[in-house]
Amino acid sequence: MELNNDNWAFYADEENSVYYIDFESLSVNLSDISVRRKDGDVVFKEDVFELPVNTIYEIDFKQFGTGQYDIELRSFTGVIRRSVSIR
Repeated sequence: MELNNDNWAFYADEENSVYYIDFESLSVNLSDISVRRKDGDVVFKEDVFELPVNTIYEIDFKQFGTGQYDIELRSFTGVIRRSVSIR
């Protein structure tokens, strides 16, 4: 199930290739976060269900290199996706 992703706080520090996700702005409790390349390869995955609801989660894309990626926020009821382009 695709969740409505219009209301989640997603901040980009594009100069440093770092993205932040504000858990407090989400209407669901997350189970995990994953990052995948456009070809489907998962380059990062972390369980986050034990993190506090006021967490600001940071993903540093420098470790993955340039390209197109999908950030997937998985809850127990669905998935929120956001595409990012790293130069």
